[in-house]
Amino acid sequence: MFSIILIHKAVAIPELEGWLLIDFSDGSKKFVDIKPLMEGVLEKLREPNVFHQVYVGPDLKTVTWPGELDLDPDQLYKDGIDVREIKKLFESAQGRNLLERA
Repeated sequence: MFSIILIHKAVAIPELEGWLLIDFSDGSKKFVDIKPLMEGVLEKLREPNVFHQVYVGPDLKTVTWPGELDLDPDQLYKDGIDVREIKKLFESAQGRNLLERA
């Protein structure tokens, strides 16, 4: 069955240039690196003052910036890294002292 993925919330992560934390309509939260998408008309997003103006558009329910710049929610969902997976990786690495060796 086909389901439509919408975005409920999106915030820029100040410490990680070009990354967003996105809450999706299926309840998942994902980190998404959009730097690879910052070409052409989206090149403006390379400017931190523009990138940090991100919001969820009320009509399309996707990541949007002033100037009618928006991204496909399905692509963001596909490209994102689930927060739960990152947590599992971190806990596993911490339990094996991998972080101290890095």
